[in-house]
Amino acid sequence: MNRINYLIFILVLSCINLPIALANDDIPGLNAAQLQSIGEKIYQNETGSNPEHLIAWNNGEAFSSLGLGHFIWFPKDMISPFTETFPSLLQYLQAQNVPIPNWLQQTQYCPWKTKQEFTDAKDSLQMQELRSLLGSTFKHQVAFIHQRMRRSLPLMLAEVDNAETQSLVSSRFKALAATELGMYSLIDYVNFKGEGIAETEKYNNQGWGLLQVLLNMQLDSQNQHLAFTQACDAMLTRRVKNSPQKHIEQNWLAGWRKRCDTYSNTSLR
Repeated sequence: MNRINYLIFILVLSCINLPIALANDDIPGLNAAQLQSIGEKIYQNETGSNPEHLIAWNNGEAFSSLGLGHFIWFPKDMISPFTETFPSLLQYLQAQNVPIPNWLQQTQYCPWKTKQEFTDAKDSLQMQELRSLLGSTFKHQVAFIHQRMRRSLPLMLAEVDNAETQSLVSSRFKALAATELGMYSLIDYVNFKGEGIAETEKYNNQGWGLLQVLLNMQLDSQNQHLAFTQACDAMLTRRVKNSPQKHIEQNWLAGWRKRCDTYSNTSLR
């Protein structure tokens, strides 16, 4: 699915609820306590549960990472292979009638063009308002991530043209979604590394998103959570091997693997 078609599909899904419900009618919902628990784990994964890290610009990246899910936000005219998510979060917050600072309503782009500009502005009024917004909308951010996960299945199935493979992806997704640990794993990974459907999010024509993970789970595994962890590790290891900036991404791999280990941590059941 190319970028334009992907954006159109997202727009359609955001405006029409029926297809989502039909596609996910047998995926369990989550209550407030479960969402809170999953959100806290994602917050730990992304920021170390440190509110100071709700606003970040990681070394080796050309964009800011914001909120408990480290939603990425591009400066104007930046070209990136990765899917920008912070503007969609802002739209979600506005749809939930959350007050948004005026300057955020009036700009589509990150106002800081470089990491140095971003760092220099840490005490600015804009930063203070941004930090306040992100620190006070925890439950909305978790709900936004959960919504993206629930919408990911029809998007992934649209990328698979073989009925047998579609059935395999769907059954693995739904089996994971049937447990709280599996639900956390799906929600976290799709926020962490995407659905695996964007043509730009591939190195050497090989992706690393949720679709690729589900396709590469061991067929004979008796432990679906462990199989998911192992497939995540394999896809991220492949990503680093194929990366045009391997020397940078290699430094992230240990942290990525530690995060994937939480997907088979039975203490989260």
